[in-house]
Amino acid sequence: MIHIEDEIFLKKKFDFEKLKEFGFSFENNTYVYTEDFMDSNFKAIIEISDVLKGKVIDNFSDEEYMPLRIESFDGEYVCKVREAYKSILKRIADTCCTDVFFASDQANRIANLIYETYGIKPDFPWNDDNGVFRHLDTRKWFSLIMFVSIDSLLKNGDRHMLNIMNVKIDTSKRDELYEIKGIYPAFHMNHKMWVSIVLDETISDDKIMKLIQCSFDLTK
Repeated sequence: MIHIEDEIFLKKKFDFEKLKEFGFSFENNTYVYTEDFMDSNFKAIIEISDVLKGKVIDNFSDEEYMPLRIESFDGEYVCKVREAYKSILKRIADTCCTDVFFASDQANRIANLIYETYGIKPDFPWNDDNGVFRHLDTRKWFSLIMFVSIDSLLKNGDRHMLNIMNVKIDTSKRDELYEIKGIYPAFHMNHKMWVSIVLDETISDDKIMKLIQCSFDLTK
């Protein structure tokens, strides 16, 4: 299935006042916007609450137009519908959103806390969603935020994407840290010296900042 909304709104933060100005209504703690397109043959429905949901309704059948989501459906008409829907989403993103460093709220909060504490912002050496935090003097990194699938950590087949953070640890506390929900052997780094922390609110910002301080000290 194609998750068009994730593609458009990745690393975007909504301004809820601007959503209202754009034309969203607020119903049952959810911002809702509808728009007919393609000569009123289709209707886009976008809902924003704790999560963002979008769907396209075929106005003739009054059912969701599922070919939009199936990658193998690449005929001219389906592609026109898909691009028209993307155009609506991009207008919303351009008008109602600001750019942020990372996909998850917690990852962005942690990035802000690192800047407030150390005066350091992430850099993106691979031109992707992986941000590195480096010492200002030596340029050695003390942390790395990545955007990976849950399967990358747990090998459970779950392709849901999330932000994780790698930090260096006191190796004498490694087993103790592994007992904490949300901390795993480091993804793509030395398991003896680094761990991965999921940035999905499982662990508090305060606890994560303490682990970052340890990593900062160990990598001086």
